[in-house]
Amino acid sequence: MAVPASTSPSSASTLAFLALLGAGVAVGFSPNLARLSDLAPLASGFYRLALAVPAIWLAIILTGSKLEPLSSMPVKHRWRLFLAGLAFAADIAFWHLAIAETTILEATLLSSTVPIMVSFVSVFVFGERPKPLFALGLALALAGVVVLALQKTGAPQTPPNRLMGGIFALLAASFFALYLLLIATVRQSSSTGTVMFYTSLISALAMLPFALAMSPTMLSGSLNGWLTLIGLAVISHAGGQGLMTFALAHLPTSFSSMMGLMQTAVAAIVAWVLFSEPLTLLMLVSGAAILAGIWICRKATA
Repeated sequence: MAVPASTSPSSASTLAFLALLGAGVAVGFSPNLARLSDLAPLASGFYRLALAVPAIWLAIILTGSKLEPLSSMPVKHRWRLFLAGLAFAADIAFWHLAIAETTILEATLLSSTVPIMVSFVSVFVFGERPKPLFALGLALALAGVVVLALQKTGAPQTPPNRLMGGIFALLAASFFALYLLLIATVRQSSSTGTVMFYTSLISALAMLPFALAMSPTMLSGSLNGWLTLIGLAVISHAGGQGLMTFALAHLPTSFSSMMGLMQTAVAAIVAWVLFSEPLTLLMLVSGAAILAGIWICRKATA
């Protein structure tokens, strides 16, 4: 996905913001699809990456874009893509393990710490200077996430290993923050498809040996199981992560990381629908606070 040369900076920023919202919605389905998968967490994570590779390649062909050869990239960008692929593999591995050990809501809540991690590094390492308004928006969005997570309606069952699930979710957030920071610079000179194709391929190859070693089987037992894996790969990874990668070329890294908060709201709503948990007014208010916080951050980093 590329912005035409005639597109103004302001319209490109608006398009990137809309892409970021779309990314939050698409990725928000991932924990629910992962929960519905009939495979072990790492096996599901592997297919999420592996099945996305041909989907990304097909999207590049259909949109008339070109896959940039690695040999044409600066050496430092090749290294960043390689490390980003490893970081994303770790993110997906820990994320899927977290979903298996704790609730979707708690896992997505803890993973929403990505904006804090990215903002801290962006300010103290890369010298980004967010306005005070950004802190206000971030605080409002995080408050919405916390209120959303504190709702305990429907007497949910105790997760099998809540503490370990929380640790896995925080580790996933850390590696995703590292992934964002690594690809942010590469995205300035390479296309969305190029970045997504190479990082996804590297991530899938890195994930494969761990999935083989820790999964009872690598083959789904039903058509619905395979359709779930395809949805995880095409909707959440190729679509959601692709839109986020596109946005990185036009928005600050600290703001792009806010996609995780949007993901939390969407994941919570879908989880309530799929697992027959009630939809409350307080949940809707919390979601509105998250969206308002994202909008304020967008204004602060325009």
